[in-house]
Amino acid sequence: MNIDKLELFLSANAEYAWLIILFFAFLESFVISGAIVSSAILFSICIFIYNADALPLSLIVPMAIIGAHLGDMCGFFFGKTLGPNLINSKFFQKRKKIISRSQSFLDRRGPYAVVIGRFIPAIRPLVPFLLGVSDLKTLKFYLADLVACLLWGFALGVLVTGVGSIFN
Repeated sequence: MNIDKLELFLSANAEYAWLIILFFAFLESFVISGAIVSSAILFSICIFIYNADALPLSLIVPMAIIGAHLGDMCGFFFGKTLGPNLINSKFFQKRKKIISRSQSFLDRRGPYAVVIGRFIPAIRPLVPFLLGVSDLKTLKFYLADLVACLLWGFALGVLVTGVGSIFN
């Protein structure tokens, strides 16, 4: 993906800035696309939009929070529906010991894993999926993810204003 083309598009179509943030926050949080779409892309887009005055920070942060939360919830339900079939596949059966240890950890520390996982880009899209596979209750995940996304959104806002002022 060429970030310059996206910046050119946003320069010409600033009214879509909120949608771009929502879309990329979702992509970097969802289990399938999160391995491809880096959080650095979302961060760069937010800085560009902030410095171009296309959206105020008071809209950038909520759009990123909503997109991230939607991506996490989709990943969680993806794990709930497809996870058991994947765990029983031949590939995962060979790694049964590691998987059972991971599931045991997630069963005990699920809500904390959501909050910690939101701040570690490498595992961010995997945590909701794995918690969906585990027996974590949906309401418990929802509340933990809401708190995690709010904290992450606040941190994103601080970073966007701090790093954005360097490039302005």
